[in-house]
Amino acid sequence: MTPLKDNQDVACFLVTKHSWKGKYKRIFSIGSMGITTYNPTSFEVTNQWFYSDFISVLPTVRGTSQQNNEFRITFKKDRKNDSMTFSSEHRADLLTEALQFRQLFAEKTTGMLKYHAYKHHWSDTRLPVMLEVTPCSLNQLDLATNHILASYYYKDIEGMAEVKDYAGGFVVVCGGFGRMHLFASTNSNEVRQKMIDMAVKYIGIGIRVLKDPITLDEFIAQRLGKYSGDECITSISEFSIHKVHSGRHQEPQRRTLCLSDTCLLERDPQTYSICTLRPLADVFALVRSQDNPQLFNVEYINGQVRTYTATDRDALLASLLDGVRASGNRDVHVKMVPTPRGKRIGPLSVPVEEETESHHLRFLQQPPGKKSFAETVERFNANIPYSGLLHSVTQDGLFAENKEKLITAALQALVQKEGDQSAISLADLEAQFQALRRLVASKVGFAAFTMLPGFRESVGMKVVKALKREDEGVTHAAIDMVCALMHPMHDSYDLRQEQLNKSSLLSSSKFLESLLTMWIGHVSHGTGALVVSSMLDFLTFSLCVPYSETTDGKHFDSLLEMVANRGRSLFRLFQHPSLAVVKGAGLVMRAVIEEGDAEVAARMQDLALAEGALPRHLLTALFMHGTDGRALTHRQLSRHLVGLWVTGHPTAMGLLKRIMPSGLLTYLDSEDKVPDSVLEQEHLNTRDNLKIAQDHANKNRRGQHWITIERQIRILEKHMELYAYRAEKMANPTHKTKRWTLQNALRHWGDRMGLERREDKLKERPIVLRKRRERIKSEANWSLFYYKFTQDHALPNLIWNHKEELSDYTHIP
Repeated sequence: MTPLKDNQDVACFLVTKHSWKGKYKRIFSIGSMGITTYNPTSFEVTNQWFYSDFISVLPTVRGTSQQNNEFRITFKKDRKNDSMTFSSEHRADLLTEALQFRQLFAEKTTGMLKYHAYKHHWSDTRLPVMLEVTPCSLNQLDLATNHILASYYYKDIEGMAEVKDYAGGFVVVCGGFGRMHLFASTNSNEVRQKMIDMAVKYIGIGIRVLKDPITLDEFIAQRLGKYSGDECITSISEFSIHKVHSGRHQEPQRRTLCLSDTCLLERDPQTYSICTLRPLADVFALVRSQDNPQLFNVEYINGQVRTYTATDRDALLASLLDGVRASGNRDVHVKMVPTPRGKRIGPLSVPVEEETESHHLRFLQQPPGKKSFAETVERFNANIPYSGLLHSVTQDGLFAENKEKLITAALQALVQKEGDQSAISLADLEAQFQALRRLVASKVGFAAFTMLPGFRESVGMKVVKALKREDEGVTHAAIDMVCALMHPMHDSYDLRQEQLNKSSLLSSSKFLESLLTMWIGHVSHGTGALVVSSMLDFLTFSLCVPYSETTDGKHFDSLLEMVANRGRSLFRLFQHPSLAVVKGAGLVMRAVIEEGDAEVAARMQDLALAEGALPRHLLTALFMHGTDGRALTHRQLSRHLVGLWVTGHPTAMGLLKRIMPSGLLTYLDSEDKVPDSVLEQEHLNTRDNLKIAQDHANKNRRGQHWITIERQIRILEKHMELYAYRAEKMANPTHKTKRWTLQNALRHWGDRMGLERREDKLKERPIVLRKRRERIKSEANWSLFYYKFTQDHALPNLIWNHKEELSDYTHIP
């Protein structure tokens, strides 16, 4: 077996090798120079082939009713052809990746054809292109350069359909959400048939063809698939960017990057036409360049990467990170290096198997082969979701693997093998924090912060040393990991453990002062939007309801005072270009006013006027529209802040009287109620801690019969200990005998019967939540005021039909 010199893994998959000896698990690697198979437990090379010795890789054919994941590779060996059979759950992805290197195979692929065609462009023009039907995709080529502009892989194609009122027209539907691409060719039927044949022969899948053709109007209306509706394309935030695509354009193209409730859109800044759209659920990671302060990449789960530049890059990334997470995608994260695709075992679109998770946990303790610890951490991050391990609980069974021990051992390895924190590369340091974040996101890792001896101190020192590196990427990764220790990222979490973790993190005033000083430095200089945003998350989990209910009272008051002393800086954040930062600052401001003393509240009310925050939030409270969760949250927060700033403050109320008609302000004193049909769901308080605590108490409550049985077991233990002691004494009268205990034996028996010793649980106190203080609370009928504001009035004391004029006059650029 000749080693593949300078070979780099491009894509890897977990497969099963079929041979006459049996079936074996292997990692099947498609590399830059050839194909390699590895032993998944040790990464030892078991086979390698140069592409020049490779003849073919094809799916095996079986009956249509049988599920078939098998494929066969054929290669040259000792002047003759040999073959091997494998199977994989991701056969189509594997074959597609392997066929990217088909030009290097010993036998060239035949039957590929090119066709002249037109592509219906987003600008509603027809662009001449060349279509190439390959064994794995339909390629769109540039006529002048013959470069590939786009590839539509058969594995991603949902179907094809004819367009009856568009000469030679047909659509390719792909992307996973019904996205349509329209082409026209005189050889339309031949192109589609060739694609169907290639997909069956080389990928082993069928392409669905719609029986009924569609119209051009239907294509235009449904071009973006299930995200064609207004609710999916209405922007919450917009940023001016340049798109970098060397294959299509020699120069970067101006675009407006738009963030909606569910999608990331690119629009043409001149016509506002939608160039392209991607669901937020498909975002895998955001890559923030260390070398270019404007450059960033968006990585998608289908493996595609889009590159952009923006003058306010970090503010854009903070908004995008918040928006993607708010859409339900908990795995998105920001990092400084691209994802090493060749180090992941499987496609990005699906989680790796439990076996792969376990292997990478072990690799942190003992790196395989000659691989460095840094590479092992990189592999771990490439394979484990950012939201945490999917298989973190030990399964039932006699030979079940103890996942809890694996996780705690991996945590210890990360802090023991971390290296010199002031000397290792910034990328390696960031990767270590992101690996820790993945581990503490599990229930075992979350509890290990206070349960694992020495771990809390090691993590604390690691964060302090990271802050001294003064790198925004590393600082963001460190604080994001700390936030995962403040608020559990797993399901069925324990409020008591959350309280313990918070007490440990918030007990050091020196540590908190260093964090706040670093944070205020970025706020004052207008830098570090990602750091500012992650620090606002930290303060939200500490000070803002509902999370503040699990914060210790003394720690809460101490941190609140520290933040209140820096109150003016909070108001600077209300002018931040990132909506995520504005929202976070508003939540912290609400906590400072509601729960601070009277002097602090009065100072914040004065600053709200002096810094122009009141009119800004009044504008949002009155004119922000939208039905999605983020828009409603922002509007509700602004309305709450306006009420707090105006309550008991004559100057602020005087400003309102100069802006609003007196007849409209009378509704603040009205006792009328808003119709139930227009009431909004509460978006600011999203967790009922009292119910969680009650559920925890009910879960641990025992019936009287269990208490009686456990008392009898303890009496039996004492008797048996005494008998054993006397028997030992009689047998060896001169021997000094230690008092023997049957605790372990009885515990083993009791566990099997469902009876466990509960001394520790008996000592547990009930969960005590910190009661929220609302020292300033608006008594005015603001809900009625906002409801009446949206209506037209023709009353003796109120003529109100010029809301848009007010919006223009109160808008602050």
